[in-house]
Amino acid sequence: MAAYFGVRHLSPACAFYVREFLDRNDPEIVLIEGPSDLSHLIGPLCSHEAVMPAAILAYTEDAPVKTVLFPLAEFSPEYQAMRWAIKKGRRVCFCDLPSDCLLAHQNEEQNKQEEEKAERVSVYTEMEKVSGTDNDSFWEYTFEQCESYEDLIEAVSEYGKSLREFSENDEHNRLRESYMRKVISECEKEVPTEKICVITGSFHTAGIKDIPFSDDDRRLTGKLPSVKAKATLMPYSYYRLSSRSGYGAGSRAPAYFELLWNSRLKGTLGSSADRYLSMIASYQRENGYAASTAEVIEAKRLADTLAVMRGGKYPNMTDLRDAAVTCIGHGSFGEISLACADTEIGTKIGSLPDGTVCTSVQEDFTRQLKELKLEKYRKAAAEDIELDLRENLRVKTEKSAFLDLNRSFFLHRLRILGICFAETQPRSQDNATWAERWRLQWTPEAEIEIVEASLKGDTVKLAAEYELNFRLYEAETVNSAANILSDAFDGGLTDCISTAISAIQKQTADCSSAEDTGKTIGTLSTIVRFGSIRRIDTEPIYPLMEKLYLRFCLCMPSAVVCDRNGAELLITSMAAVNDACLAHGFLDTDRFITLLSDIADNNFSNPLLSGYSTALLTERGRISSEKLSELINRRLSAGTPPGEAAMWFEGLARRNRRSLISRLSVWEKLCDFVSKLDDDEFKPVLVTLRRTFSDFSPSERSDIAENIGEVLGISKEAAAEFVTMQLSTDEQQSIDELDDFDFGDI
Repeated sequence: MAAYFGVRHLSPACAFYVREFLDRNDPEIVLIEGPSDLSHLIGPLCSHEAVMPAAILAYTEDAPVKTVLFPLAEFSPEYQAMRWAIKKGRRVCFCDLPSDCLLAHQNEEQNKQEEEKAERVSVYTEMEKVSGTDNDSFWEYTFEQCESYEDLIEAVSEYGKSLREFSENDEHNRLRESYMRKVISECEKEVPTEKICVITGSFHTAGIKDIPFSDDDRRLTGKLPSVKAKATLMPYSYYRLSSRSGYGAGSRAPAYFELLWNSRLKGTLGSSADRYLSMIASYQRENGYAASTAEVIEAKRLADTLAVMRGGKYPNMTDLRDAAVTCIGHGSFGEISLACADTEIGTKIGSLPDGTVCTSVQEDFTRQLKELKLEKYRKAAAEDIELDLRENLRVKTEKSAFLDLNRSFFLHRLRILGICFAETQPRSQDNATWAERWRLQWTPEAEIEIVEASLKGDTVKLAAEYELNFRLYEAETVNSAANILSDAFDGGLTDCISTAISAIQKQTADCSSAEDTGKTIGTLSTIVRFGSIRRIDTEPIYPLMEKLYLRFCLCMPSAVVCDRNGAELLITSMAAVNDACLAHGFLDTDRFITLLSDIADNNFSNPLLSGYSTALLTERGRISSEKLSELINRRLSAGTPPGEAAMWFEGLARRNRRSLISRLSVWEKLCDFVSKLDDDEFKPVLVTLRRTFSDFSPSERSDIAENIGEVLGISKEAAAEFVTMQLSTDEQQSIDELDDFDFGDI
């Protein structure tokens, strides 16, 4: 009979002993659980250039793209079996259902069965109740710490039988095992049965071992469902391996399991605990945290004690983490959480030889380049492309009419994914909402980034949606969530739009920052104003903007009592809200005008904000000449501290400068204010006014000089000459000294 070895996927112990299993049986054919039509990928996967982790990826040709994934690590028993066969020159192939059949099985009925299965109590949950420990700890104590080939073979066999006894073998698993028996039967026609070794998961081993291929098996495997499918190898990452794998057998801690694997290869399994704790301490030290040798020693002692108490031969990962938290983290997991992630999960990413990688994302990328007529830009030389997002009425088909819009969606999705093939460029017309300019350039890094994007989804669109959803999860402010919503609109990712709106709504309830709220209103306003060009409904944003607008108006009265730094931030938000009110009739503009009037008139408001509010009211024509004169007289009077008066004028000069220049009364009041300052008061005011006028254009400064000349009774020609005259050495030195002026007293 054939020899069988039941394994647990991604088990260092099984990977170590599968080599001894093959050495003892010396087979001519090695059969491994995996898609039988993808055996041709085993050679490239085991080449000297390949670095694990890597994965075999199969995917459907037609949308929606479905995938099946078979990830492998250095410590995968299947990978070690492949390596053994390649080294010995023996035939090695997969024996599971073909990939097109596995993909065909991923239909709605299967998804329903998966949901029903999830509702039932898992066999692993039952095992945890019986053993009194979590399943991963049980496996590590019982199997990973086993140091006998015979004991492991027997233990894994019994483990597989127990899994079958206490879990349900569904129709799909029965089909898979029938197909495995079929492949074994076909191999038995070629070589003596004892020259065949079969390596599958322990659950399946218990269902196929020494069971002949029957008529029922022949009926089940006679006509298999299939879909059009392709397959490729792809680099993989420990991070992805830790979260999930294609067949539901991922490792919770791949970097830690690699540590166990290397310890086994060295014959020092017990040293893995020392290595784990040393790596934790090393990470802490490299990142500026204290971790002494004494703490590591105490952690090792504690881990050994915990292992004895819990029935282990050596400390397992749970024991080691508990000990590290207690001794190195001083009782706080948060203190060593990053060190644990680095030691247990790791950041390793595999690589494969050139020409072996062709992922579904690459296929989708290539397909869209062709459909969007961008193939000619796939070259080393950078080239710019201008896009007009408006409908092209000169063509016959809708696809051609919106070609540039679809190009924009595609390029923005690449930008979201960080793929350096496309970069946005400044436009010649900044206000042209329908125009975009991109620079396209193909680089080897772009190809790597596309492969990495396959870890986030099966197509460019799905990967971009995954990226934005992840950013939403990480977003800490309402404005950061709004920026993600803007990216979703730019990329035409409608599924993400509703998710982002919900995230903004939730964060709005807890947001008390007028600055953040104002910026968010500005971001949403841009989306609403320009969203129509992208043919995406922006109406769901209206009530959200109204809610944020009300919150901004309620938060501002207390926010304006702040220092200069806070005022600078609030000015950006005020400008955004002002633009939004001008652009959207559904916002209550009168409420904003009332808010500006209160800030302008409030003596406790930051003077920069008071001046800016006055400028906005003047620009909108919502302040009377009498009120404006009153504010100017009050703010530039002897009763106002000079520094505050100068800041108020700076705020006033931030908007509508031409209107300000044309008001001679303003310059009369400013001249009168400055002329009454003593030497100590003049210097800080000069610093502020110098900063204010530095943003004015030369022609504007010339006009101001003429105004001041008129106030002082100087001719235009003399004023212009005075402004443009060369400074003396002493004058230039005095001006330079202003750059080092201490603003602490202002």
